[in-house]
Amino acid sequence: MHIPVIFEDTNIVVLNKPSGVVMHPFDNSTEETLVDFLIEKYPNMFSIDNQIILQDGRTIKLGGIVHKLDRETSGVIVVAKTKEVFDELKEQFTNHSIKKTYIAVVEGNVKEDNFVIDAPLGRNKKDYKQQVNPSNPRGELRSAITEVEIIKRNDNTTLVKLIPKTGRTHQLRAHMTYIGHPIVGDIAYGSKIKSERIMLHALNLKFKIGEKDFEFEVEVPEGFE
Repeated sequence: MHIPVIFEDTNIVVLNKPSGVVMHPFDNSTEETLVDFLIEKYPNMFSIDNQIILQDGRTIKLGGIVHKLDRETSGVIVVAKTKEVFDELKEQFTNHSIKKTYIAVVEGNVKEDNFVIDAPLGRNKKDYKQQVNPSNPRGELRSAITEVEIIKRNDNTTLVKLIPKTGRTHQLRAHMTYIGHPIVGDIAYGSKIKSERIMLHALNLKFKIGEKDFEFEVEVPEGFE
């Protein structure tokens, strides 16, 4: 597996994750994952106490992974090499002080140039997908806020910049479907346009380590227009 490394020092490694690469093993899976790539190249980071237990009973060590991208989402991701930096980055993701910027191709022509989606998310007890105000939700709904900026309008799609102010699972996918503009290729969330992938890309990531500011941006894949 080849995953481009765009930056590396003693504290972090920053990757440009390709679409189609899953972050870590899931129930009964055997495919190669980003975790396998990290184990091979950076085995020392797996001394960090960070793991999940799958429903099939396996315990999966995640090493310095502090955030995740969906399988079909490409783009920039930061991984910690030490426990100290892992804790520092994890805190920034928890309190939403890290700034993440995505681009996406969505269905239809989005009318407003700039706006904010402020719509709490939750899951229906019978459905894994995130929804805005689902009926019969599992537990309490969680605040979810996304800033939207139009980059380009096409005949039947729109290229948008998305900035999540919160970090809910599938937040961008659920929010764009909620306003009637699902992300192209996202069949699970209602897309009707066929695509080889979900057209969502993590473009830019800003964070701090100690007093030093970091910003990383990766190139836009083909097809985002």
